[in-house]
Amino acid sequence: MKKIKLENNYYKEIWYHESGEIEREYYYNSKDELHRLNGPAYIWYHRSGEIDREDYIVNGKRHRLDDPAVIWYYEPGEIKSEYYYINNKMYSKEEFYKQPEVIKLINIERNLKLLNKV
Repeated sequence: MKKIKLENNYYKEIWYHESGEIEREYYYNSKDELHRLNGPAYIWYHRSGEIDREDYIVNGKRHRLDDPAVIWYYEPGEIKSEYYYINNKMYSKEEFYKQPEVIKLINIERNLKLLNKV
């Protein structure tokens, strides 16, 4: 295991297979909670190097408003299953897209696209 300091007292841990390939990565905030805003906080890799699983976690809670918070992959990178979470509460895909926070984000993104076309 290798621990790497990031800014704001955040850090990253990298775990390796016996072969030396990366097995998994964890990102932590200054409170030692799994946390990452610009990508998954937990990434697990197949021995082939392809991503096996990604978990989007903010301040220790599975959370993502623009896509699934947990994604499992088949070895070639094809998505096997997806799970949607807001503040650690799991939703079906249909219920997720009805949540006010998600609707608000979708509307903001839509408006930004319209502004960029002008």
